[in-house]
Amino acid sequence: MNLSQLEESFKSAHIKGDWADIVKKAVIFANGCQEVRKFDAAIACLNKLALDLKWDKKLLAVVLTALGTAYWEKAQLKKALQQFEKALLLFKETGDNAGKAAILSIVGITYWRKCEWDKALEILEDALSLKTNREERFASLYGAFDRGFATLQNRIRMGRELEQPKKILQPLFSSTALHLITGNMGAFKTCLEESETLAKQTGQSDILKATLGISKLASQV
Repeated sequence: MNLSQLEESFKSAHIKGDWADIVKKAVIFANGCQEVRKFDAAIACLNKLALDLKWDKKLLAVVLTALGTAYWEKAQLKKALQQFEKALLLFKETGDNAGKAAILSIVGITYWRKCEWDKALEILEDALSLKTNREERFASLYGAFDRGFATLQNRIRMGRELEQPKKILQPLFSSTALHLITGNMGAFKTCLEESETLAKQTGQSDILKATLGISKLASQV
């Protein structure tokens, strides 16, 4: 469905008054908005819905996760982390392991991309220990991961075209955590091996150290 159809589906669900379906359709609509970089539309929709759902912790946690993800893709990381923190507390209160794993995954990826390797590894380890599967209610979060992959692949390609190892290394190494958290172990191994080679070649000792940490974490999966 195109964005207009997704919006109509959300509005139709709202009229029927089934809150679980409303949240489901809202997350799908938000993901559609984020695909075409209409982040403010996603944020406005989810903010309003969050105000309407204060009475239901389970549904509110899902909405806050999607709201945080919209801020995350808009590169407003402080606001994103605030929403993720609130969602994580609710997921803990309701014993929702899949929700906890989703939040920990995106927060871990955030710190990985900020080059805060040790903190990221601790969070990613917690996420992976929950051993949960990808769920539709977190469609916008996993959609953001997919779009993140595409962005990193473009940056890697540009680095290769420029024949500049450092411009290849940064997005390449960033992608290792995404591959790991999404279970793409073949791609993870390939990216990690090339990252290690490039880190040695360019003298990036911090990245080289981090390759050991994420390799150790992957061996536990």
